[in-house]
Amino acid sequence: MNFCLLILSVVVAAAAAAPGYDKPIPILKDDRSQNAAGEYTFDFETGNGIVRSEAGRQADGQESSGAFSYTSPDGTPVAISFTAGAGGYQPEGAVLPVAPALPYQRSDTFVH
Repeated sequence: MNFCLLILSVVVAAAAAAPGYDKPIPILKDDRSQNAAGEYTFDFETGNGIVRSEAGRQADGQESSGAFSYTSPDGTPVAISFTAGAGGYQPEGAVLPVAPALPYQRSDTFVH
């Protein structure tokens, strides 16, 4: 039991000493709307530079589009836009990895 209390106190002390967690981050913008048909929009922005927006509707399933941005811990700006629907979640952004080119040319011809 004492060992568990010791571990808990170490975890709490480490969390309290973590940089950047000593003050609340203000919400600068928080706009939301939704209608009876299920269409919605939201936009928010925080004091530490996080920005998020999204809009969606029901159309043979859920369709959504939006974007978010923030600065990563190493200082890299991250900006992602996306669509989501029947084709799945499709993000776009400069920070996303890109698959290497295929080492051959694809064709639509089926060979037996």
